[in-house]
Amino acid sequence: MCFDANYNIQAEVAIESLIINTTGLFEIHIIHNSPESFDSAMRRIKKNKTINSINMYKFSRRPGIVFQNFEESHMTEATYYRLFIEDYLPKNINNILYIDPDVVCINNIDKYYDSIFDELSKTEFVISAKTETYEDLDTDTSKRLGITRGKYFNAGVTFINLNKWVEKNYTENLILRLSKLGVKGVTYDQDVMNSFIDGCYLELPKKLNFTNESLPLNTILEEVVIYHFLGKKKPWTVKGVYDLGSLSNIYQKIHRKLHNKNYHIKHVYKPDSVKNFIKLLFTLRILVLKSPGKYFFNFVTSLKKSKR
Repeated sequence: MCFDANYNIQAEVAIESLIINTTGLFEIHIIHNSPESFDSAMRRIKKNKTINSINMYKFSRRPGIVFQNFEESHMTEATYYRLFIEDYLPKNINNILYIDPDVVCINNIDKYYDSIFDELSKTEFVISAKTETYEDLDTDTSKRLGITRGKYFNAGVTFINLNKWVEKNYTENLILRLSKLGVKGVTYDQDVMNSFIDGCYLELPKKLNFTNESLPLNTILEEVVIYHFLGKKKPWTVKGVYDLGSLSNIYQKIHRKLHNKNYHIKHVYKPDSVKNFIKLLFTLRILVLKSPGKYFFNFVTSLKKSKR
């Protein structure tokens, strides 16, 4: 995982969701710009018997590297850290599963983990990822990124053969592509990876990076393995709760388990939070939550602490 202090809470929820949904031991590797900010979460995570080890690496930007397009974005440079995994991870690791901190695992992942890496090892591909869009060669995305094979993947859940990554010099090639794209890298490292990899990846089943909230909740709970809260619809914002409805409970249920039955509420902009909270009340959508009264209390206290 790669994130900064802005996503400490979400990352712990994502890790806990994996712990709940695996039967084997696994190692966690985190690239972070301020590892000390994650200390309390580290102590909680280490108590779990399924964790073989958890390793933190402080990100240090290479000289001359420039990360573009953050002037008016809610994103931070941490989204680029995954491009540099070779600089931090031990060389004896064969395979890694990269996940964004805005995902939750909701069903057992064990059999998929083994089968995807086994299949990946039999191909020339370095990664396995889910195609997000299929692009005609004359679309803006294809022209901007130089895509020639007509597809674009979502990098939020990526199975990576680290041996091949090192052998094929992916880190250095991605750095070169980062420099070449410059401001054309609108969706940051994901654009960089798609521009360089250009469709040469093993297709990942949709259930391992699922982003479609239009399916019935029961279907999602039964069939989806990893749910990705894509874009601006995040379950920790009031608007996210309003838009996602019962889906927000998937995330909030795990957070409540970790944090004394409290809801995680983050205010990007206070007036918007208040407006969406009023909608929650008057449309009665607040009733989809496990404890509406507790959410009301958490909303008020978090609003007071918020600076914006």
